[in-house]
Amino acid sequence: MTWKAYAAVSGVTVLAGWLASSPPANAPATTSSPAATRRRAQAPGASDIAEQAERLQVRLRAERNYTAPQRNLFRFEEGGDVDPASVEPGVAFEREPAPELAPEAPVPAPPTLSLSGIAEDQVNGEMSRTAVISAPTGVELVREGDEILGYRVDRIESEAVELVRVADGTTRRITLKR
Repeated sequence: MTWKAYAAVSGVTVLAGWLASSPPANAPATTSSPAATRRRAQAPGASDIAEQAERLQVRLRAERNYTAPQRNLFRFEEGGDVDPASVEPGVAFEREPAPELAPEAPVPAPPTLSLSGIAEDQVNGEMSRTAVISAPTGVELVREGDEILGYRVDRIESEAVELVRVADGTTRRITLKR
């Protein structure tokens, strides 16, 4: 099929659909008489506005007096059965305040130390290492036994340094960044 045939078939299809969906030109208009409207309004099942308004004004249930809730919806408690007679009206459920714990002294954050490099030297046939550590105070060159910002250099390896805190003896290991 060529493009002309596709265009012709498409045009005929659109025209047929349009003609099939449009109402006939000579169809009589539907009008309802006032008598038919009254008959429909009085049919069984139709609601009367005045009757419905009156029904809504009648209270179906007697008003209940307020009672304290038996549980606190904002707290999770196991087995929260409470005898309503033991609760005073208007009193909320409150737990006894927990004893306040003495605040612990904040532990200071360890200083920011990073290992920038390690230098090795042969001295009298023995290997001597010096660590290059970047600290908040600047760049420090340290050897085993030296102190830096409250730490003592315990051991210098080929790619890491072990520091021991002088105050409590905790060990901190910093490695060479690659």
